[in-house]
Amino acid sequence: MMTVGELREMIEGLEDGVEVRLAHQPSYPFEYSIADAVIIGGPLGANDEEENDEPVVYLVEGSQIGYLPGNVSRTIGWR
Repeated sequence: MMTVGELREMIEGLEDGVEVRLAHQPSYPFEYSIADAVIIGGPLGANDEEENDEPVVYLVEGSQIGYLPGNVSRTIGWR
C-alpha cells in the first residue's frame, strides 16, 4: 500500500508538467490516463455515507492509452 508521503517523495524534483499514468492488469497490461483524484474521509474528504475517519486518495481511471510498454512492465516486475 502506498502513502501520500511515499508518492510525494518518489516524484520530488519532477517538473509540474510530467504526465501521470496508471499501469493496469499485469497479465494483459494496458496504460490509462488518470481522469481525476478524489479524497474520501478525513477533514479534506468528500462527504460519504460510510463515515470513514481515515482519509483515502482515489485515482480515477481515465482513457485507455494503449498497451503498456514492455520496459515499463519489466520495471514494475510484471514480465
